[in-house]
This record gives sequence, structure tokens and C-alpha cells, in this order.
Amino acid sequence: MNPDRDLTMVVAVIFGITHVGLTILMASVTSRAASGRLARNQWVGIRTPSTMRSDSAWVAGHRAAHRLVPLYVLNAVVACAALLVGVLSAFSVGAIMFIGIGLFATFTGISIYVAIAAGRAARSSDGNDDEKTER
Repeated sequence: MNPDRDLTMVVAVIFGITHVGLTILMASVTSRAASGRLARNQWVGIRTPSTMRSDSAWVAGHRAAHRLVPLYVLNAVVACAALLVGVLSAFSVGAIMFIGIGLFATFTGISIYVAIAAGRAARSSDGNDDEKTER
């Protein structure tokens, strides 16, 4: 087999697996945080000042983010389809990398949009759990 074609296939598979893996990670983290199974923390989740201000803000922000998970899924499907078409059409390694990196840029844009939506939802959530417990 052609070594360039093998390399193209390997690069496409790596990009595809990474896109799918990140989508699964984002979906599972937002689902757990939105349901309250992932408590507010400094390591995992949407950690903006507004989502970190209280437990209710944390959950509200992640509920808003969870509603946008289909955007990540759509991006992963488009990424895998584009990479598959690229491999089957014998695109160069550079073209496959351009597709993969371009769709990672889209993933980043989606993540920024989701963080903004989560921050807005967190700011509009009812009260502050920390203040309620101090009274």
C-alpha cells in the first residue's frame, strides 16, 4: 500500500477519535454537572466566575450547556464524515490536517458559545446557595 495513503488514514483516524472522544467527554461532564452528580469543583466542568459563585449557579450553567451538547455531536459527525470523504478521495495528509484542525477550531468556537450560555444561565439562577446557608 502507498505510505502516503497510510499516513493520511492514520492522521484521519486520530482526528476522528479525538473529535468523538472530546464530544463524549463534554456530554458526560455537562450531564453529570447538570444533574447534580458532579459537584462544583476547580478541576472539571465550566469554571467561569458566574458558574463558580454557588451550587445553584453551577447546576443552572451546566443545564444550559447540556442543552447545547447536540452542537458538539454535530461537529463530531461532520468531522468524521469530512475525514472519511478525505481518505476515500485520496486527499493529501496536509488536506486532512487542514480539515481536522479547522473542525477543532469549530469545536473551540462551540465551547466558547457554550461557556457564554452557561455563564448567562448561572447569573440568572435563583439566589446564591452560599448566602442561604450562612443565614
